Amino acid sequence: MGLNIFFYIAEIKSKTSLTKMKLLFITNLKAFFLFFIQYLSLFTLIVTGPVFPSSSPLLIFYIAGWVLGIWSILAMGFGNINAGPDPLPEGRLVSKGPYAVIRHPMYTAILLVITPLLLDHFTIPRLLIMMLLISNLLLKIRYEEKQMSLSHCKKYSEYSAGTWQLIPYVL
Repeated sequence: MGLNIFFYIAEIKSKTSLTKMKLLFITNLKAFFLFFIQYLSLFTLIVTGPVFPSSSPLLIFYIAGWVLGIWSILAMGFGNINAGPDPLPEGRLVSKGPYAVIRHPMYTAILLVITPLLLDHFTIPRLLIMMLLISNLLLKIRYEEKQMSLSHCKKYSEYSAGTWQLIPYVL
């Protein structure tokens, strides 16, 4: 029997049904640790330095990251979002908006927001945490793509063949 964790962030009532919007769906310990390390790393990087970069060039990347992140969430749709790496049982494959080019635009957005914060307030411990975050995101991507291949089979293979994983023209 697997581990199933659900956290509901909202209940949306309509005349005919009650829909719960999940924030987190995790089915095993590996998925939980990928989730936990990512958010612990992000939290640590955010609380150990300024929340906004002070230089204009870094601020441009920072804002671009927020814009990409918000666009990704809107394209994904609130009922399809999961902070954990497991696809939602009723989830659908999204291939519009930034997902038409990048398979993991939310992770790209995280890197665009966090990297300027690291560079603006650089320390060796923060660099090590950033390296942990990047390693974790790459492992999480591998895990997610395997899970998406299992749940969306041929559709996901076709989708992944025509998109970049994380950074267009690089990865």
